[in-house]
Amino acid sequence: MSSIIQITDTHILPPGEMLYGVTDSAANLRGAIVQINRMRPRPDAVLITGDLVDSPDEASYRHFIELINPLEIPAYVIPGNHDDPQMMLREFADTPYFPTLDDTFQYGIEDLSFRVLALNSHSHGTELPEFGAQRLSWLQDQLERSSEPVLIAIHHPPMTTGIELIDMGGSEWFQGLKSMLCGYPQVKLVICGHCHIDLSGRIGHIPVYMASATSHQLIAARGIDIAPSAVNVPAAPILHQLINDEFLSGSYPWPEDADEKRIDVSSGRSWSELKALMKGSRS
Repeated sequence: MSSIIQITDTHILPPGEMLYGVTDSAANLRGAIVQINRMRPRPDAVLITGDLVDSPDEASYRHFIELINPLEIPAYVIPGNHDDPQMMLREFADTPYFPTLDDTFQYGIEDLSFRVLALNSHSHGTELPEFGAQRLSWLQDQLERSSEPVLIAIHHPPMTTGIELIDMGGSEWFQGLKSMLCGYPQVKLVICGHCHIDLSGRIGHIPVYMASATSHQLIAARGIDIAPSAVNVPAAPILHQLINDEFLSGSYPWPEDADEKRIDVSSGRSWSELKALMKGSRS
């Protein structure tokens, strides 16, 4: 039973700098790494879905790599609108984190009980998404190779959300993706980030899970066009787990005192006894 942890929108800066002068995005990422290393059972991999840094420069990427190096499970990254895929290729060259082989800056992860296809929605010179013919063709080639269950990871949400910050790029950019995926029932889930809030939706028949940010959250209204506000709170990591050929996704915090606060410990009763009480007459 394979599972991956998703974190997103880490927005790392050079060492010592604060995001917008108030948010310690490095400390928030460091805290997420500590939580992930404590998790039980241990997930198979960590996928960081873009906006790794706030501004693409050598110092920020090196700081990001330094922060995630303590992870005790494999980690992978994809580009976001704040990233530079070409610079990522150089800065991650001596790491296993960005194993892309061509100028789509996309790749697959093949050693789980499901396949992960990591896509690139970055567009140079804008925060808006792009997913053109070359990237689409790469995806189709990958999907033709196997009927095993697939999780797709992309930075920008390929769905209409009702949030102007997300939807101002229009829906045209993901229509090719939507049409293609209709023909591949092995695609079970699309995960993304970008908006710094959590939201569930669909692209065609496929669920989309938009995870909130490790750096900070946004309060973004749906249905009215007003600017979002920022909240200096990190999101918990998200667990995506394949069970009975379907993904279950949700927040997966693992605080330091998790064992101390287990209900069997606090009640002084064994877990098997507590389960029997919960089942009642069905025991």
